[in-house]
Amino acid sequence: MYTLEERLAKARELRASGMNCSQCVVGAFDDIIDADIRPLMRAAHGFGSGIGATGHICGAVTGATMVLGLVRDEARPVLYGEVADTAKEFEAREGALMCRDLKGVEGRKPCLQLILDEVEMLHHRLCDN
Repeated sequence: MYTLEERLAKARELRASGMNCSQCVVGAFDDIIDADIRPLMRAAHGFGSGIGATGHICGAVTGATMVLGLVRDEARPVLYGEVADTAKEFEAREGALMCRDLKGVEGRKPCLQLILDEVEMLHHRLCDN
């Protein structure tokens, strides 16, 4: 299992190679996802810039949702609760969930920092036990 530092380095590498926010989060957890990462990265491609560049939910959040759905073997209400908690944690830390709001507020963090923040939060949720 990756350390937090290794996971953050992986996310940085993915971003530097041109991956979007969702792909960076998904790819940073390839060590604990029990599936071929390549089709998952293709699926995450469409979530960039807030779901197909619409400015909707931030790609870092959709990436985290994909990871949770892939690694948690929980009944729907339990999984949905964890996804909701993850989104609330991101919103509390970043000030918004919508990409257009995150990009539209002067002084907001760049996408890379949002990715790294989400990877850190998700790592603590999934790996700190």
